[in-house]
Amino acid sequence: MTRRTLPDGRTPMLFRVIGTSPRAWGKFIAGSLLDPGPLSMRARELAIFRTAARIGADYEWGMHATLFAERCAIDEAQLLALAGKGDHDWTADEAALIATVDALIDDRHLSDTQHARMAEHFTPEQQLEIVQLVGFYQAVGLIVGAFAIPPEPGTPHIPA
Repeated sequence: MTRRTLPDGRTPMLFRVIGTSPRAWGKFIAGSLLDPGPLSMRARELAIFRTAARIGADYEWGMHATLFAERCAIDEAQLLALAGKGDHDWTADEAALIATVDALIDDRHLSDTQHARMAEHFTPEQQLEIVQLVGFYQAVGLIVGAFAIPPEPGTPHIPA
């Protein structure tokens, strides 16, 4: 698997659709946040999973469950909790991250209390990365929906 292929060597349908426009592809890849950044891979994936679950982005849920969940030690119980179908005893950092994602999706802004909670657990650079992740994956969900891109074969769905 390369950065742009699935474990079986196929190019994801999302990439094939966006790749029909060199300009769109360049902008998409430039905006991608899958490179090493200020957040741990686990924190990044928790934000992506929660965003995907909240907006119903089944495609992205399946891709990230297939490619990253195990690598980030995100188990089935945690995936259920991220999908709102169970409980999990998150660390304080993780709980603050999940609450931030929820607030951004629900309100599109953070209250002073929410900012303070996020600042207790994350640096300014990490805070910006969290907001960018939520926005980027909402945009990905919009692309997938607009072009009716089906989940990749064999990838899991958001728990119902």
